[in-house]
Amino acid sequence: MNLLNFSFSPIPRLVARGLWPLGLLTLLALGIGIGAYLFIMIPAKERLTQAEAAYEAARQAQLQQQVTRKTQEAFRQAQKDLEQVWEDLPAEKQFAALAVAISELGRAVEVSIPGMTYSLQKMEEGLPAKASLAFRAVGEYGAIYRFIHRLETTEPYLFVESLDVSRANDSSRAALTLLVFNVRVVTFLRPDPAKVGES
Repeated sequence: MNLLNFSFSPIPRLVARGLWPLGLLTLLALGIGIGAYLFIMIPAKERLTQAEAAYEAARQAQLQQQVTRKTQEAFRQAQKDLEQVWEDLPAEKQFAALAVAISELGRAVEVSIPGMTYSLQKMEEGLPAKASLAFRAVGEYGAIYRFIHRLETTEPYLFVESLDVSRANDSSRAALTLLVFNVRVVTFLRPDPAKVGES
């Protein structure tokens, strides 16, 4: 028995020869598949990752631009509001007229204002000056109430800074219903246009 002289039968050779092109085609298909994965899919994944990173960066930039735009719009609106407030402030030259207007208002509601003192605090250049008027208002409770109410609601930038009340010192019967209010009102005055032009 000779094991080395073993030989294939002719049928498996024919089958092997017939399967040779099919095996070669299978190897070629596997090579193409691996090559497509290596040369197409991996670079495509890298490009997709880069595209996602670029999209995220663009989205963040767009969000930042929207925030910046909203901030700029809010700044413009605040600037307009500030300009409107500045225009609504009375000028320094109108301060005397304000004192007269307060006296007229007192007279209209039957409140006596015997006299006024005023003070004007200069602020830094370009800022409004703080002006205050101090006076005594004498009248009945209803008249004083109307006076204070109109004082607070008539002028937009006139504030009652201090207010105290006492009975009139007069001992007559007519003076029993009179009240004396010590009032201090404050406003802010913008500089006169002539003074602004000089600086």
